Amino acid sequence: MPPEQLTLCALRHFLLSRKVKLKLPVNIHMSSTEHKWIVHEFLDETYNKGNLKNTDRYVTPDFIYHARGEDIEGIEAYNEWISSDRSIFPDIQVTIVDSIEESGKVASAFIVEGTQEKEFRGIPATNKKFETVGMNIFHFQDNKIKEGWVVVDALTAAIQLGAVKSTYAETD
Repeated sequence: MPPEQLTLCALRHFLLSRKVKLKLPVNIHMSSTEHKWIVHEFLDETYNKGNLKNTDRYVTPDFIYHARGEDIEGIEAYNEWISSDRSIFPDIQVTIVDSIEESGKVASAFIVEGTQEKEFRGIPATNKKFETVGMNIFHFQDNKIKEGWVVVDALTAAIQLGAVKSTYAETD
């Protein structure tokens, strides 16, 4: 990453950590590095830290999130979705392992892990850890995320949580 972009990212992080509202002109062209940074910070703040007070810094008011066959519409609904997930998997962590940006979209591959402490989609609490992978695509509008699509390898998580029996037999 070029030093001037690193400095911009560091400055933005510094200002956001001090709850300074950033107002960027809607016609400013952000670099792909900046869009990737916004996605990283958005997921880190909401999923990893559970900081939902500032979701509007990252998304448009009409933000829609498509996940697990549902359309979560608006910031309030998204925050409720995240709060629910974090109550079921209180140690949930999303780690982005790769991202690409093109035409106002950021696509990322990630690892998600956590411990299931409450019932989830008919699976009783197991207190077991899971780790699986997923992909997301975020569409930007006026330098904020307008829409997000996410797909997670839920079968791997279900096997690890004991909700699905694996027929795979390990061989030596």
